[in-house]
Amino acid sequence: MTSSRLDLRASNRALETFGRRSLDALLPEALQTERFAAWKPKADSATRELARGAWEQMTLNEYRSQVGFTDLLHAMTRLGLSRDSLQTMERLTRDEVVHVELCRRMVLGLGGSDVIPGQPQWVGLDASLEPLEQVIEFVTSSLCVGEMISCALLGAAAKAATDPTAKAVLTRMTADESIHGQSGFHFLATLLPAVSKRRLRWFQRRASEAGAQAFAICLTPYEDVQHPFGALPFARLEPILRATWRRSIQPGFARLGLEVREPGPR
Repeated sequence: MTSSRLDLRASNRALETFGRRSLDALLPEALQTERFAAWKPKADSATRELARGAWEQMTLNEYRSQVGFTDLLHAMTRLGLSRDSLQTMERLTRDEVVHVELCRRMVLGLGGSDVIPGQPQWVGLDASLEPLEQVIEFVTSSLCVGEMISCALLGAAAKAATDPTAKAVLTRMTADESIHGQSGFHFLATLLPAVSKRRLRWFQRRASEAGAQAFAICLTPYEDVQHPFGALPFARLEPILRATWRRSIQPGFARLGLEVREPGPR
């Protein structure tokens, strides 16, 4: 995809209705279409514009995950993984579809449109690896590292948000991403016994690299602001990342016999 925008406009009225009903059935009443449409953000135009930009970026991030998780579900299915693994991965993929829609609704409520400026930074399976190793690498980097970090940042944003609708969206996304991260370690527990010791060392290094990459992205400097719709001050990010690594990510890998280094200081 070469476009510099993400087009989320509906193409068919009936399909839009089917999709909206199926997603609303998964959401609490406060986040369903009719209630969301009545949302009136209480903020000045500058604050709404700032918040809209933040939620547009989150929409791109969630859409990227939706695409990546769909690919991972297909790969797991082709490998013939267990019923519980496939059911869990189907749930994770569905969650990302819901997250994209929630972010889209936030953007619209803040004055934006269904055409999101920017382009998702696509992630996918590593074509240079064997099928099983493709799945393990993606689970390691995107679930065990990426989703655990995302959960922590979303949770902190939910606590910081003062707008009730934004807080409800962030709280829902935090709960889902917690399951995503935990599922990653459970997936690895079923997959790693089939991997040689030499390849285990490679995955161990890959987990460390994924952590360093995630820290680098999250700690890229930006305007140090806070608004009622869930933005975190820049100074709060690194302590959250390091606490998450030490309390959740590193112990999760250790339980699987993997020694994964904490990313160094910037």
